[in-house]
Amino acid sequence: MADVKDIQRRANDYYDGYLADLERIVNIDSGTFDRDGVNEAGNYLRSILTDLGFEITNHPNDELGDNFVATLRGSGTRRLMLLGHFDTVYPKGTTGERPLTIRDGKAYGPAVMDMKGGMILACYAMKILRDIGFDDFAEVTFVANADEEIGSPTSRALIESEASRMDAVFVFEPGRAAGGVLATRKGVGMFELEVNGVAAHAGASPQDGRSANLEMAHKIIALHGLNDFDVGSTVSANQMHGGERRNVIADYAHCAVDVRVPTQAEGDRITSAIEEIAGRQAVPDTKTKLTGGINRPPMEKVPGTDALLDLSKSIVGDLGRDYQELTSGGGSDGNFTAAIGIPTLDGLGPEGQNAHNAENEYVVLDSIADRIALTTALLVDCPPRPDR
Repeated sequence: MADVKDIQRRANDYYDGYLADLERIVNIDSGTFDRDGVNEAGNYLRSILTDLGFEITNHPNDELGDNFVATLRGSGTRRLMLLGHFDTVYPKGTTGERPLTIRDGKAYGPAVMDMKGGMILACYAMKILRDIGFDDFAEVTFVANADEEIGSPTSRALIESEASRMDAVFVFEPGRAAGGVLATRKGVGMFELEVNGVAAHAGASPQDGRSANLEMAHKIIALHGLNDFDVGSTVSANQMHGGERRNVIADYAHCAVDVRVPTQAEGDRITSAIEEIAGRQAVPDTKTKLTGGINRPPMEKVPGTDALLDLSKSIVGDLGRDYQELTSGGGSDGNFTAAIGIPTLDGLGPEGQNAHNAENEYVVLDSIADRIALTTALLVDCPPRPDR
């Protein structure tokens, strides 16, 4: 059993070191499409993990930043995975305008919460395991990806492959509360509709036109009719464009649709309904093309999840915090690992607010040590996967 109080003390002792590493990585621009910046941030994480004895396997990428897997071998039998991303939503130059700043008990900076604070936190949990001489695991594998903010297109297969042999996965997305742990998230769908119509002069011969905008309007109304707030499924047409000129009947319309679903069954229902709506025709002679689908499956509880939640509740209590089991409408890479049946805990990063808001994103400083301690104790006492 973990000595939570001793771990908490050690985490407090690392506070200054944590802040120094946090400042260094936050002040590296690493927007997803800034390949050089993303790789610079990844290299900084690699250097910390290499110093801790991890073996690094790089997974190069020609267009985006490189993903990597870091593995530390132990003397036990459990296989534990740490998971997070080091790309951000912020364009190059943001850190120069808004570097990490400390004020009023909070650390502000681009991606300090989502999720560079969590990535550094995971490293410091491993520092404490080293310090106490704990190696009762077959391996701890840290999967770090460079494209989570655009849906993890190059890293999903890697994440799922590494997770498939694990006893548990711990994800370092932002913590919403000092004693909060997250085990469920909604699945995320990204659909696009394109309608082609027939152009015509809006004044001289409107009857000859077939409005793509009008056809799309019928579809958007139907799409919004799929919302079921009681169940938790949401469908919203959030990006729309149609037509090119005021006096021309629109011959093209495009719409990007966001979908959130709490269960796979709801994902299947919503997908089928969107396909049916796309297949309808309200305006003659128009054609509709549907692309996309459920990008991230829902993060649902699997056998072994409740045991991890019970353990986290006990640890949070020992730390003197109020425990909260949380959920989220946003997706993470933890959606992928839970969907293949691996017990997954998420939201283990430091407490904070305002992700994706360059001016106001922050982490709460007095949550850092306890969140490091929570992760460390989870790694010490994590039970084996039930089906092993």
